[in-house]
Amino acid sequence: MSKQYDFHTQVSADYRAQVVVCGGGTAGAVAAIAAAREGAEVLIIEPFGKLGGSATLSLVTPLMTVGITDNPMNSSISDEINRRAIEGGFSARQGVNPGYFDPQMMAFLLEEMAVEAGVKILYYTTPIKVIKEDGRITAIIVRDKAGLHAVEGDMFIDCTGDGDLSVMAGAEYTKGNPKTGKNQPISLRYILGGVDRKAFAETVTDNSISYDGPFSYSACVKLDGEREVEKIMTKALKAGDLTVEDLSYWQVFGIPGRDDCLAFNCPEFFEHVDGTDPAHLTETQILGKKAILRQLAFYKKYFKGFDNAYVSDVSAMVGIRESREIVTEQIMTFMEAAAYRKFDDSVAQTNYPIDVHGMGDEYTCETVKSQAVNEKPFYEIPYGSLVVKGTDNLLVAGRCIGCDFLVQASIRIQPTCRATGEAAGIAAVMALKKGCLPREIDGRDVRARMIENGAVFAEK
Repeated sequence: MSKQYDFHTQVSADYRAQVVVCGGGTAGAVAAIAAAREGAEVLIIEPFGKLGGSATLSLVTPLMTVGITDNPMNSSISDEINRRAIEGGFSARQGVNPGYFDPQMMAFLLEEMAVEAGVKILYYTTPIKVIKEDGRITAIIVRDKAGLHAVEGDMFIDCTGDGDLSVMAGAEYTKGNPKTGKNQPISLRYILGGVDRKAFAETVTDNSISYDGPFSYSACVKLDGEREVEKIMTKALKAGDLTVEDLSYWQVFGIPGRDDCLAFNCPEFFEHVDGTDPAHLTETQILGKKAILRQLAFYKKYFKGFDNAYVSDVSAMVGIRESREIVTEQIMTFMEAAAYRKFDDSVAQTNYPIDVHGMGDEYTCETVKSQAVNEKPFYEIPYGSLVVKGTDNLLVAGRCIGCDFLVQASIRIQPTCRATGEAAGIAAVMALKKGCLPREIDGRDVRARMIENGAVFAEK
């Protein structure tokens, strides 16, 4: 048994806000902007030095589509982000998909929008403890370079991605595939610079790689596949220049505004995949960097256009697809999603596929076809999935909202995380103004306010 240490110290309340958002990622940045625009004093607590989370720190580009006609974002703030990114020249549409964007410039934009809204940002700061009185969070203890501080607030929103704040507050949660107990695979994405992308696309002639202006793309590959890219990678595997894991998942995208860069959605890891275990996260960074250098050597040897290629960026934050799902007042289930369930108090809509990654998993790279009993081909997320059960003044947004493992594999994309973030921010301020608890808020009022602010929802 490891040695135990007592830890007692006095911590002063150095910060206070009406709404405290923990995690400034995909959901958190939008939640904070939404709450501030509703008139609240808002503080974001963020462990890294930029906003955007998976989009910016994990280099997750492009933006996926929700799979509904006209691709409604269900969030006016999300629409504004997309519009301003396109106007800024670092994002571009492909069909209805707002699509490809530069992760670094996205971080600039999110910070700019948060500051414009009056959000106070506290970077390099991590919550470590929750103080509760009579079922209500009165403060959280945070750690930064200056030591320990207490942050007081009236409403709290957990946008940590892993549900850290909710768990510290005593919330129950589920985690991993109920059949295996394992979480979805995790990735360490990277960007290469110095690439002649047109020459790269010309390496193959069967559309394995497409070159269309700023975009290059290829999806999953398989051993001894028929596409030319798969043949090249299989040859490299047999020569010892790649590993089986390198072939298990491989995607490449262009980046608007960076004509000599490519973004890679790999390497992917399938064994040590607990996003709440620092040993697993550390291993991903170490093994991931080795894989990146191996893949760079492969590109230089087997493809045109990589003679001058170099590693431009590696994800500062490991790409986590799934960890905890927090128990909320209402839990979305796969059967509800498969039936295209609609809710009167819905705050987000999606028909994104059940996208479970994993070697040998029955859902790998496949869309689980819905057995619809509702003629509108999408399902909705109810407001109750954002209200953390057991804590009076705590909401949750992003990929760890109340849902089961399979639904989480569908709602984890950025547009849906942004929509739930906007809903949580609005609901928190609505509860403050009404002098009630978040669970007492009617989700229909939250949705109405989102629409009043310009959010677009598909007709039910």
